[in-house]
Amino acid sequence: MANKIPIKINGLPEALSKLRKYQSRKKKQIKDELMIGAFKVEGSAKDVVPVLTGRLKGSVAVDASDIAKLVARVGTDVKYAPYVEFGTKFMGAQPYLFPAFFSHENEIVKAIGRVLRKDIGLK
Repeated sequence: MANKIPIKINGLPEALSKLRKYQSRKKKQIKDELMIGAFKVEGSAKDVVPVLTGRLKGSVAVDASDIAKLVARVGTDVKYAPYVEFGTKFMGAQPYLFPAFFSHENEIVKAIGRVLRKDIGLK
């Protein structure tokens, strides 16, 4: 294997640059769909969350701090929120976050699927 033959590929840097731009564009489109879905989940949760003082409802929000990793969260920092969602031995569950997520889960997955399939000719 002492003899090596150099191979030069014309246009490779340009092709790689185009692939990086394409990847960046696709990632942005997926982020957009995730955020749209997250805001729908937030709205649905706020529509059904039980209201006594309004504190819990007002605290339900989208957290997009990890959107670069393609992660969007919907939740609350109110300490008693899990007790409302899951109940206690003294109080029945009044779920609002999980039902909100599950009501939009399929549509979020389908929206991201459309983004990914768009350029490869699948419907």
